[in-house]
Amino acid sequence: IKELFINDYEEVFKIHLPSKDERRMFFEDLVVNQAAKPPASKNNAARQPLEVLPVAPPPKPRQLTEEEIRQLEEQEEDTLRELRIFLRDVTHRLAVDRRFRVFTKPVDPEEVPDYDAVIKQPMDLSAVLSKIDLHQYLTAGDFLKDIDLICSNALEYNPDKDPGDRLIRHRACTLRDTAYAIVREELDEDFEQRCEEIQESRKKRGMCCSSSKYAPSYYHVMPKQNSVPGCKKTDPKCNEKMKMSAAPVDSSTPRSNGKLHFIQTFLEKVLKSMIP
Repeated sequence: IKELFINDYEEVFKIHLPSKDERRMFFEDLVVNQAAKPPASKNNAARQPLEVLPVAPPPKPRQLTEEEIRQLEEQEEDTLRELRIFLRDVTHRLAVDRRFRVFTKPVDPEEVPDYDAVIKQPMDLSAVLSKIDLHQYLTAGDFLKDIDLICSNALEYNPDKDPGDRLIRHRACTLRDTAYAIVREELDEDFEQRCEEIQESRKKRGMCCSSSKYAPSYYHVMPKQNSVPGCKKTDPKCNEKMKMSAAPVDSSTPRSNGKLHFIQTFLEKVLKSMIP
């Protein structure tokens, strides 16, 4: 290694061993002045009160394209279509049950004139079917709420006074238990959860949950007016004939005297025609 360095080119230096004083002078600044002093504290910045910053808003969800929205709505409608088929089947099974016939049609105000004064939100199985057809149920839970309403209306309007009222109250509670048992037994929990997610998604997208663009058009039609040939509307005798010729309509709650009032109506014929 020594041969690599040439004395003529001043590449070799001869150094004598340093004395004790020379060593002290060399290391004094490093050991005494620098190493012996405590380092500057790094926690001074941490001791200072930090500025309270507002919580950052969550990032906005990505806006879907029109094609993505169309595909999403079609997927949702496929799921809700299965729900409507199931709810129609449940309602049909309740309607054809003789025990629940009294709840299949709305109350006739002429037969029960004080019903509207007592019950503020009437409900019956025919109204439930209409709401299914109009796509107004997004979950089975919404359907069961109207079943609860039928039961609570019957309990409220028919006090526990006589056997007829007790029978109505008993059948209303049986209707509710039967509907809940069918839904809990036959409806998959994962399917109901998907329906709830669709409902929540539509709320976030600003869609109205009480209507659907897939609902059938012209569902609501004007009721047919009874007419008697050869009569005029201004003729009082004609009006009397029209009242006599009109088909009676049964009520979803019996008369105020508590007796069951079963009359064959057009709605019953429709429900019976649905029986396979």
